[in-house]
Amino acid sequence: MTDANSPRPTMANNDVLTLAPEGDLVASTVDRQREAMIGVLESAGGNVVLDLSSVEVIDSLGITLILGLFKSCQKRGVAFSIVGISADIMRVFNLFKLARFFPIREA
Repeated sequence: MTDANSPRPTMANNDVLTLAPEGDLVASTVDRQREAMIGVLESAGGNVVLDLSSVEVIDSLGITLILGLFKSCQKRGVAFSIVGISADIMRVFNLFKLARFFPIREA
């Protein structure tokens, strides 16, 4: 069962796992999101794509979650990228200079 703040994992093919959280990545949702996403990452093949098109707000714990996902992928030799972010969230990502770690595409 998923709730409004659980990611929707989808497999585009055997090599790409797309994680699409519904709702914001903020303190009140991060723990639930982390558990769901880390569990799904175990089945990831060659690429993980985090689709943030449904995320309007992200706080420091959300950034920490994203960095944790990236590090988990890095340890397993799996490519990680982010797609579908809004201009507002891109400004936050630019403050943290996240593009130096992984590819980011705006919506």
